[in-house]
Amino acid sequence: MHGHESWLLIAKEDLFAAKTLMSVELFSTATYLCQQSAEKTLKAYLAFSKQEITKTHDLVQLVRLCLKIDKTFEVLFDPAEQLVPFATRFRYPSEYDIPSLEHAEEAIKQAQKIMTFILRKISKKTAELETGQIDLF
Repeated sequence: MHGHESWLLIAKEDLFAAKTLMSVELFSTATYLCQQSAEKTLKAYLAFSKQEITKTHDLVQLVRLCLKIDKTFEVLFDPAEQLVPFATRFRYPSEYDIPSLEHAEEAIKQAQKIMTFILRKISKKTAELETGQIDLF
């Protein structure tokens, strides 16, 4: 299994777990796993693109790194910004309460948006490489 495939496998598992936790109303963990899924999906694209994987949880920073490779990644700024707070917001006691169903549903939607976008990018580039239609990066 290639490096990017390992990242994607874990990212898909995180998103699946988040969706599964919705049925038992574990919204804090579900939102956290959505942020984690998006982070790992973005890192998968960087690995696929033969880029160094930056040790960060900042999704906006990861989108910026991907943007250097492909300008169309600009569409992921909004989903990334929406997911950034879920890395810590509901993980520890603070002024925030447990996230609502709406928070969790929105987190899943944004994580899915990032995953779908990147899976399409990787699939398209893989197909182009296999048919010899492009040079690698």
